[in-house]
Amino acid sequence: MAWALLLPSLVFKDWRKAMTAEALVLRERVIKQVLTGRQRYPDAARRLGVTPRTIHNYFHRFLENGSEGLKDHRKGNYRKLTHEEAAAIIACKHERPQRSTRLIRDILGLKVSVEAVRLILVKNHLNRKVFEARPN
Repeated sequence: MAWALLLPSLVFKDWRKAMTAEALVLRERVIKQVLTGRQRYPDAARRLGVTPRTIHNYFHRFLENGSEGLKDHRKGNYRKLTHEEAAAIIACKHERPQRSTRLIRDILGLKVSVEAVRLILVKNHLNRKVFEARPN
């Protein structure tokens, strides 16, 4: 299982699932070593595969909240567009290339950000810059 911590993208489809209890224990052990002065930020960063700045953040979160501070508490809209919704975005853009991402989102009634729609268009080479670069 230790190799899974080094290559979580190959094992876990979702990065949030990579934060196993085993990984959390390792993170806590390393931060405690930083706290006692037995390990420096750069060494701890290499050991956990993060940047020294992240170790700094872990360190201060650990001081404030203990072990709970080391857990990943990021929030956000993890909703993914379905293949049907992405296909509808692409079809809508093909129908009228001048449509903006906001208009496409509103026409289709999608409950995602304009940025999510834009990323689908960029991924499929349908963003404005591509259309402007195409010869008529």
